[in-house]
Amino acid sequence: DVLDYGTYEQALLALVVWREAQGETRAAKIAVAFSVLNRVDNPKWWGTSIGAVIAKKWQYSSMAAPGDPNLIKYPLPQDLSFQDSLSAVNAVLAVGAINTVPGADSYYSVDIPAPAWAKPEQFVKQVGAFRFFNTDGDSERKQ
Repeated sequence: DVLDYGTYEQALLALVVWREAQGETRAAKIAVAFSVLNRVDNPKWWGTSIGAVIAKKWQYSSMAAPGDPNLIKYPLPQDLSFQDSLSAVNAVLAVGAINTVPGADSYYSVDIPAPAWAKPEQFVKQVGAFRFFNTDGDSERKQ
């Protein structure tokens, strides 16, 4: 059987959420998923699909930044953290979770110094260890 494109994109989104937010709260995982979808909804230079957005070099480091240690990690099916990431993605895509970071297209972990692009006037919200920003000022996914 051939995997349909929707299922493929869902799996990719779960992988990026797992790699980026492993060990974070469900709310943080949902917010990371919405940051990807906010970019898909307002493609600009990021891309027009989940796959294109997460593969854009230097954007989601765990997926496309050379040298990121998560770049070569893959979950096992029984990995509870991956199951939680998949559940969070399902809530966003199928159930219609509320976007608590509307317009947020970028984020960084408070474990690192604030990047130069993180302008205070573009701050949307902090969820878990992540600070979310709307760097382009016009992307917003309602649900």
